[in-house]
Amino acid sequence: MESKEIFPELEPGSVEQKTSNSGRDLLDDRSIEYIDPKEERAFVWRLDLWFMTIGFLAYAFKYLDQGNISNAYVSGMKEDLQLNANELNYFTTYFNIGYMVMLYPSCIIVSHIGPSNWLPTCEILWGVMTCCLSTVTNVKQVYGLRFLIGFLEGCAWTGYITLISSWYLPHELALRMSFYNIAQPVGGMLSGAMQGALSTNLQGALGRSGWRWAFIVNGVCTIFIALGAFIILPGYPERQNPLSKFYLKPRHIEIALARTRRVGRKPQIGITVKSFLRCFTFWQLWVVAIAWATGPNNTPGSYFNLWLKSLKKADGTAKYSVGMLNYLPIIGQAVQLVAELLFSGFSDYFGVRLPFLLLHSTINITSLIILIIRPSNQHAYMAGWYMNYVGAVATMLLCSWASENLESEPEVRTVLFATGTVISYLLNAFVPLAAYPASQAPHWRIGAKLYLGFAIFAAVLYIGLHFAFKWEAKKKANNLGTGASTTEYVNTDSKGRAFERVREDLQHEL
Repeated sequence: MESKEIFPELEPGSVEQKTSNSGRDLLDDRSIEYIDPKEERAFVWRLDLWFMTIGFLAYAFKYLDQGNISNAYVSGMKEDLQLNANELNYFTTYFNIGYMVMLYPSCIIVSHIGPSNWLPTCEILWGVMTCCLSTVTNVKQVYGLRFLIGFLEGCAWTGYITLISSWYLPHELALRMSFYNIAQPVGGMLSGAMQGALSTNLQGALGRSGWRWAFIVNGVCTIFIALGAFIILPGYPERQNPLSKFYLKPRHIEIALARTRRVGRKPQIGITVKSFLRCFTFWQLWVVAIAWATGPNNTPGSYFNLWLKSLKKADGTAKYSVGMLNYLPIIGQAVQLVAELLFSGFSDYFGVRLPFLLLHSTINITSLIILIIRPSNQHAYMAGWYMNYVGAVATMLLCSWASENLESEPEVRTVLFATGTVISYLLNAFVPLAAYPASQAPHWRIGAKLYLGFAIFAAVLYIGLHFAFKWEAKKKANNLGTGASTTEYVNTDSKGRAFERVREDLQHEL
């Protein structure tokens, strides 16, 4: 008998649920729902237009508020506050410490009060703290404010990535996560362009330096975007933000919930201490988090402007103006932006992660070798710096890879995002102090050598993850085949390849 005669209502992309009772239970299961593809595309487009846009803007200014200290440092802050060579590194360290302190508490808080309340509130507060940086008169004040800004920003990245993984399907994840994440280089470009413009045009206005005006403008923009986030962030599919009903109608929520059932995704619930600790028993959390922390290796790119500042003309004067010191890194951030979209888009399209992670590793390792060799040709050396910006693409590929393999464990997904960030920030908080001390610029003794080791280690982890995920998938398939007592769902991709396999299994059982 043909499978169509048994299950005439099933179409590729619908949910196939198998229980230990009988395959015929499928006929009565309400989770088998068909959504008109045009209606589903319209829903995804609506979600992209509102949710992804506000998320993109929020993260762009989040990163701008995080990274503007480097632009201010080379735009007059160092001279005005009489800073010494290594205090720029400490500004980053204090920010990172605050950021890490907030990550895990934020996971628990946001699961209870909702992202549409928690995320914008923190955003407004760090916007105010950014404005306060315009008033500092000594380094201790900068340390305190940087800690508070980092603490408040600690909710943002994991909160938004968790939201994305709650609304989008596996074959949509990498591109959306990357679209959100490219707000980071956009924020870096905005910071450089804004600092360059303000240092030139507002220097001395109302008795303030240009770098002070930049902090004020950054903070005000952040506050404005946070106010919009209060009404646009959708909440979770099963717990919608009431203020978002102007663009997400009841039918849209029905579609969202049907989509989550299609891939067997469990709803986000309040994380308890017990469920929080349980997350750390999953091997996926640890392996992905370590690969995440050691894979990108784009920290060297943060010191690109210090190398640029060291370059001199034949007469001994600086080769680049303050404006150019802010503008040239924009090229690297543009490289990151394009690379993230291309890598994630093709990864989603082909439905694979490993080949693109290995391609990333090849580019990353090549860039680090160039930075270690330090070719005398400045253009070749500069190419090494720019290639290093491609390193950031690894994070989103890993996040989407983990999300699609942890659909039934929403708490683990959330805590994994935080854990990867914690380990990454631990490395970024302390490793650069030894690898890239500002006093050694631009001839760092350790520098890229250490990150080359990280890159090779991460490439090995990527390959290991590939086989480990395949082993887990095979184990789950065997549990289904032997009639496991718990209900299991099988994820389907955009072309419904898994659908055919499960339908054949069910037909055989009948």
